[in-house]
Amino acid sequence: MDPQADSDEEFIVVSTPDCTESASYPGAPFPGLKSSAELFVKSIGFLPSLLGARVTEFQGSGTSRTHIRKYSETIKRQIVDQCSITNYNCVINGGRGGSGGEGGDKGGDGGTGQGPTIYLGQSQAQEPSEFRTIPRGDVKLVKEVRLSTESGVVGRQRRGVSVRRAVYHAEIRGDPGTVTVAVYQGSSAEEECWKDVAKYESIWDPCIMQLHGVVSGKGLYAMVFHDELIPFTEFFGRFRHSPILRTYIRGYCSTQFWEATHFISCVSRKPLRDCIDLPGWIQPRTGQLCLDLAQCGAALRSELPWRDAQVLRLENVSLDAPGSEDMIISSLSEDQYHELCSQPSMARHHYFQISTEYPIGLAIFRLDSQYGTSVRITEPLQLLPQEEVQWDNCGGARGEVLPNSWMRHEFPRTCTHLLELEILSYEVHKAWMAQANRIFAELEDKIRVEDYVCVDRVKFILQVVPCTDHDIPAGYLFICPPEDFHTDTEPHANLYQWPACPVYWSLDPSGADRLSTEDTKSLGFPAIHIETVIDGYSWDSGVYKGLQRFHEGKGFDPDSQEVARQLGYLLYEVSSNRVPFPAREG
Repeated sequence: MDPQADSDEEFIVVSTPDCTESASYPGAPFPGLKSSAELFVKSIGFLPSLLGARVTEFQGSGTSRTHIRKYSETIKRQIVDQCSITNYNCVINGGRGGSGGEGGDKGGDGGTGQGPTIYLGQSQAQEPSEFRTIPRGDVKLVKEVRLSTESGVVGRQRRGVSVRRAVYHAEIRGDPGTVTVAVYQGSSAEEECWKDVAKYESIWDPCIMQLHGVVSGKGLYAMVFHDELIPFTEFFGRFRHSPILRTYIRGYCSTQFWEATHFISCVSRKPLRDCIDLPGWIQPRTGQLCLDLAQCGAALRSELPWRDAQVLRLENVSLDAPGSEDMIISSLSEDQYHELCSQPSMARHHYFQISTEYPIGLAIFRLDSQYGTSVRITEPLQLLPQEEVQWDNCGGARGEVLPNSWMRHEFPRTCTHLLELEILSYEVHKAWMAQANRIFAELEDKIRVEDYVCVDRVKFILQVVPCTDHDIPAGYLFICPPEDFHTDTEPHANLYQWPACPVYWSLDPSGADRLSTEDTKSLGFPAIHIETVIDGYSWDSGVYKGLQRFHEGKGFDPDSQEVARQLGYLLYEVSSNRVPFPAREG
């Protein structure tokens, strides 16, 4: 008889070479097995039927018909060696009778029969999980969580696999509180669910949704998470009435998002770019942000720009309590709130190109995207850049600085392709937060506040256009020193502009003989491209309304310079020459 005939499992034969002690009961069918062994088969429901189905008969002189069925009754009580058998299916094939006698008048004694053989196959069940198995009947679904305005269902289609994954708030019989349940249905529900369970088995941290248990059924599976969790967008939308709370929530959630993605990348050893596309859920009771490793819902970076932030969640502030705004006002200083508002996660970034003939500085500009223009609203702040202004060679090869402060590049031996001169200061952000409402009041413009850009960086770019059709001739490129970009000679010059002659070619290493544009072209030197770009940030009306309420709560007039003066910030002054100029946003 084929021991695998009635089974789809791949079986192995259990041998007993180490068993040296005979069975202690008479007529033991397996005399080679230890008497102290136990067979753990009570959890295998189909064993009796298998044993009962396989019956072998034999007859011999002086013997009666014997059924292997009685072996099963004994085996279920006592068998196999001292090693525990777990996660295996057990199939027992009946023994074979001995050969008959010689025949004639006397039947010979039957030969020694061969006892049954035990086959153990690896179970198809999942490995034991570290999470509890929750009966489906103990879980009461209360309502579906809408992940977007269109649908709360996420479908996964790949290689013919179709899975419907929906999220619900639910209650578990006997357990207090609300939980969050992700339900899987479809042709590959089991496979997809256990794949997602494995993700939560490998990472355990408060910044990750914490798995409570698993529901396993016929064609339907579910992961049950601790606590009531709601999507970040829904949670954030609950505070439309309070610009201060919205600013505070977005700030600390950005910090948690940054820290959580770095933690996941470190633990899972996955690239950081693979960790920033995770959806975010919020525990409404605590305000804690939790990331979803199963990626159900929109990626959080669409709501929270993924940048480093240092905003902590205040432990003494309950967001749903009356007077929570007042609690934040009393808990944060003016400088702390300005720092919170000036975080990149609160703002929209702008990067635009302007004419190289226009003097520029770190000021407030108003963009008009419809007409492609910009207006400098304030005078540039009177401040020195945070770092010494110098040419940054993006190509790697640095030129030689001459005694007259000009920089010389020898071509083609030290060929360079891109240089940048940058004027940068982040001090302007908090200064603008303290004075924005005063500027709006003076301009009598509180409608188009999103168009105002606080410029924190001016960049002058010089690019050598590579030659593709011929070799670069031997020569020298001379580039002016950074101080030539100042529009006046004062130590704190605050306007910058390309000088009349920022760069030229020469065949003379001293640079005394400058090549004209025509000569440069005829000799085959590369063309030089220059441009001016500025970038900064704008904020929506909610941030400015929050600033107004915060300053009023601290006892200041938001339409004055009181706060800025008290904190020692640089002061913005409205420009008297507000002339539009071309500006192309990129």
